[in-house]
Amino acid sequence: EAYRSAIRNKVIPSTGVDFVRMDIDGDKSALRRALEGWKTSRATASDEGCLVVHTAGPFQGRREPTLLSSCIDLSIPYVDVCDEWELAEASKLELDQKAKDAGVPAIVSCGIWPGVSALMAAEGVAQLKESSSEKAEIESIDYSFFTAGTGNAGPTIVSATFLLLATPVITFFNGKRKDVEPWTEMREVDFGKDIGNRPVWLLDNPDVPTTALYVIKGKSPNCSSRFGTAPLFWNYLFGAMKALPRSLLYNRDAMQNFSLFSEPIIRIVDKLVGATNAMRVDVTANRGGEKEKMTLRIAHPDLEQCVGLATAAFALEVAASARRGGEGATVPPGVWFPVELEKEARENILDVAREDAFVYELGGSS
Repeated sequence: EAYRSAIRNKVIPSTGVDFVRMDIDGDKSALRRALEGWKTSRATASDEGCLVVHTAGPFQGRREPTLLSSCIDLSIPYVDVCDEWELAEASKLELDQKAKDAGVPAIVSCGIWPGVSALMAAEGVAQLKESSSEKAEIESIDYSFFTAGTGNAGPTIVSATFLLLATPVITFFNGKRKDVEPWTEMREVDFGKDIGNRPVWLLDNPDVPTTALYVIKGKSPNCSSRFGTAPLFWNYLFGAMKALPRSLLYNRDAMQNFSLFSEPIIRIVDKLVGATNAMRVDVTANRGGEKEKMTLRIAHPDLEQCVGLATAAFALEVAASARRGGEGATVPPGVWFPVELEKEARENILDVAREDAFVYELGGSS
């Protein structure tokens, strides 16, 4: 239905973009046959090549990157919006070399957050390092996110949040991973124009380990991620939900059904509070004993639209790289996290993500 609605609303073209129904948690050979059949049909319809964009979340609880593996086998470039670290990590560790050998570019955990948020962190790190000839040691990277209501994403984001409330939050402190209780350690964060200060709580986000482990060689910086929503009572509802048995919160079907049952209330609240999505990344460095901090902010009026825009930006970068190949590719073969992308790819994607943003601040240190 979402695919048909996107075509009706001219969000995607009526030709050239296919919705392919497949069971990614079912029989692997059936999945591969479905994918191979789609690739064959596209080859007869166009010479532009194929690209898979995997958005079939929630990703929590999944551990095998089956679809990515099949895409590599069939030489199909790939992006996904995975927000589950164990699945993203498996994609990287198990399939990176396979993708390189096959000449297939792939980016996992892309979208708005995780995704563009990681590019913001990489941009902040790059600017701090380049702003002076004196070496800067990155000490901390803090992610903060705010979404009004569900951001027009409806039950999907509510279901994913319930699953995350049962997931220990990965943070990094003093160079080591530290798992902590979700929805704790509240902070007030200023998200900028028309949004102001909002409370945010710790919530798991793969941007944290990808940033801590891949953006800087050597000792990992302190790193954490927080999220908050509006209206305010939604935040306290999420906090209260933690009292439920973890086995229930982590039951994908139960949480999805509960979210669907609550959809009428969710939609009413969305109409009242809007759909704003805001991101803030704070990067702190030590330069010769002096602290230097850079704050980067991006905010859009509608989460659903900016997620689509960001995901498309990553997909276009991968598709263009697959067509060009060789030295012209900004995304070389392999499985990459957004934070690993080089400057040209990072700037290209951030430039697309700027569309419709009413806050776009990617520079300025203090």
